[in-house]
Amino acid sequence: MKNQDKTALYESATKNILAQINKMNLSPEDKNKAVYYTSFFREAFKYDVIKQKTFLTRGNKIWDFGYDSAGFCYASSSVFSVIMGLDDWDLMCIDADKWPGRFSHHYLKHVPSGTFFDLTYDQFSVDGFSVPYELGERVFVHLNKKDSPMRFAKALDIDVMGILQGKVKAI
Repeated sequence: MKNQDKTALYESATKNILAQINKMNLSPEDKNKAVYYTSFFREAFKYDVIKQKTFLTRGNKIWDFGYDSAGFCYASSSVFSVIMGLDDWDLMCIDADKWPGRFSHHYLKHVPSGTFFDLTYDQFSVDGFSVPYELGERVFVHLNKKDSPMRFAKALDIDVMGILQGKVKAI
């Protein structure tokens, strides 16, 4: 992303997302983990190699959607929910036909606090949209090695299946 306005929006959005973590009453360990992975994911969204490994497939030749967090909602929210714990973090989705954002959108709901948490909300800010989170519905996390969450996790060297099986601990 080379546009200065988009870069400023991206950096501001990252700070807003990190500030939101402080309002969730997480345990110190979970707060540190949430801050770490939010920062890690937001930094990773900027790199072409991560975009290519996440989105470039035989059936899809488009890997850059014009804004660094664009397209990462499903992949990053799914992986984040596994890392943070599926009991406390619901994967949510708002269908494209329920809002003017043109696409379905995935984000998280922190169950204990009821707080919506969106790692990629700023992808819609570029077009002036706000996500109506309350219209979304809980969906299941599907982890298939051919899908974007697993490609994203692999690109970042995160062992999602090891975490789920309790064999690997996230940070």
